Amino acid sequence: MKPARRTAEHAQRFLEGRFRGAIEQAPGGNAILRLPLGALDRAAALLTAEGARFISVFVAGQPDRSLIAAFAFRGQVVALRAPLENSAASYPALSLHLPAARLAERELHDREGLTPLGHPDLRPVLRPDVDALEQRIAGPESFVIPYGPIRSGIFEAIQHVVETAGEDVLALETRPYFKHRGLEQRFAELAPDRAVLVAERVAGIATVAHAIAFSQAVEATLEVEPPEQAQLWRVVHAELERMANHLDVAMKLAEDAALAVGVARFGILKEDVLRLRARLCGSRFGRGAVRPGGIGVWPLLHPDELRGWLDNFERDLVRDRRLLMRTTSFTDRLIGSGRLDRETVDQLGGVGPVARAAGISTDARFERPYGGYARLGFEVVTAEEGDAMARLEVRFGEIRESLHLTRQALDRLQRLADTPVRSELPAGSGAAFGWAEAPQGELVYWAELEAGRLAHVHVSSPSLHNWPVFVASFRGDVLTDFSFIEHSFGLTAAGADR
Repeated sequence: MKPARRTAEHAQRFLEGRFRGAIEQAPGGNAILRLPLGALDRAAALLTAEGARFISVFVAGQPDRSLIAAFAFRGQVVALRAPLENSAASYPALSLHLPAARLAERELHDREGLTPLGHPDLRPVLRPDVDALEQRIAGPESFVIPYGPIRSGIFEAIQHVVETAGEDVLALETRPYFKHRGLEQRFAELAPDRAVLVAERVAGIATVAHAIAFSQAVEATLEVEPPEQAQLWRVVHAELERMANHLDVAMKLAEDAALAVGVARFGILKEDVLRLRARLCGSRFGRGAVRPGGIGVWPLLHPDELRGWLDNFERDLVRDRRLLMRTTSFTDRLIGSGRLDRETVDQLGGVGPVARAAGISTDARFERPYGGYARLGFEVVTAEEGDAMARLEVRFGEIRESLHLTRQALDRLQRLADTPVRSELPAGSGAAFGWAEAPQGELVYWAELEAGRLAHVHVSSPSLHNWPVFVASFRGDVLTDFSFIEHSFGLTAAGADR
């Protein structure tokens, strides 16, 4: 029996012992617990005390209008579902026990008018006013710098409200949602093959991850298993996407340190990955590569050609990484900057390289193996220091593991050359979760279908979890550290402005 399966069975025994009679059957082997609205916060606190990590809170329509709080718990997703009866307008705030739920509950309040009773900060979060700057640090020399939402060289709109006395960052507030696009509503009434086009555009730098998470939510709902060859090609596309994102972080950090050669070298490596992806599926960002039921584009390169490319790429990467990390004017700026402790990251529900750099080995590919990852082996790369340097080291380690995973997938694919790459989808109804480990961290979709068309979709983006963690990382840092810390997080505003 595999460790993930044993962990899920332990979780099931715990849930049956504490929530007997409340467990509903859920597609994909996950658990849904039906509870009264007033018991939601107590159940959330109980799960958290047992090690559950908050994912999201949202309103679902199936099988009836309910408030759902989702958690990652011992190898599965556990959803607490409370029916919203008699036009309920409030519920006990989860954020009283779970700081990680604060931003999600503020967004839910703005969207649905549901008031989380006891929430510490219910200021409107959607469509922020760029000129409404609140100063929290009083003093004759302190002042506020509105950094964004439009900044030189940054294409995504997000505002950082920095309070300073001239150099030290005394307080920070990060404000996304300046371009909230309503993409979750855009899914409605689309067939899965069309709806995946919307998922691909939630965050362009994580196109494949969004397509995989959405597709798996649809597949779990309709009880469809993609062919093994399709699952392995999804791994190849996802790991190439991860490599491109991590190389982009290294390139931007080199630019922050004014290392022109480092910027050029890592820019070339990133461009090489993007061009390979274009040769593989016709899109530099992997659009069209993944579709519900399998893959959407027959791979345009043979596994042998890909394997040769990986060997050459790895040789160049090892050389450039060694030169960059031996440059003390670069490493001195990263060591100690934006340091996070494990407890803070855990409380705020941090995910991805940000969490792993603080010693938290959370990774959806390992905790809840999906698709081809269940057949492959890899190491979850972690560090303990929690600073910008640790986050970069974790990313370099993950590129190494991505190369390892891709090679394993290619080896298996050579034995599956003449097998199918797509399963047909029935026109069914239902709802389920799907997930993927995006380059930024765990990405979770909830999809509801009615007669083969999407009725409702909810997206829990890793950036929604990690932007509050970014704010918490400023502890004695100065303004000149800002870009190093921000780029070390590798986040996207589009992931929140969905």
